Amino acid sequence: MNKDKLVKLMDETPFFKEMDQADREVLLAYENHWMQFKLQEKILKEDEVDYGFFVLLEGQVSVMRSKPAEVSLAQLVPGSIFGEITLKAKKPRNSSIEADNDVTVFKVDSQLLDQISPEMIIKIKDQIIDLVITRLDEMNSRLRSFIR
Repeated sequence: MNKDKLVKLMDETPFFKEMDQADREVLLAYENHWMQFKLQEKILKEDEVDYGFFVLLEGQVSVMRSKPAEVSLAQLVPGSIFGEITLKAKKPRNSSIEADNDVTVFKVDSQLLDQISPEMIIKIKDQIIDLVITRLDEMNSRLRSFIR
């Protein structure tokens, strides 16, 4: 993958906003964590066990569930994070993620977390906390609209 393009994508992605240039260089060195997918390629599969999450840098993906019937749950755009529940929950994935076009992602898993600095781990955790708070707030807003 082109390093200049990845640097540009990192600059445009909120997940990396708290990371300085040195932090970003460290992450860029983990080449096998930068991944690309083509149209309709599965990035995650429902019920698989994989302890990591992905940061979407480029393209769009669909979140789908096949049980009891196949249904599209959401479409995610650059800046989104997906698959984060399995990083700590250690349970099978509850949905699938499929590329809607050409997609670039960065995978964060326990292997990566074991190799980076504690300071960078804190920055990653802070981003996940921000995401979870935002999602909880959005769900609360939706719930309030149903209750009224």
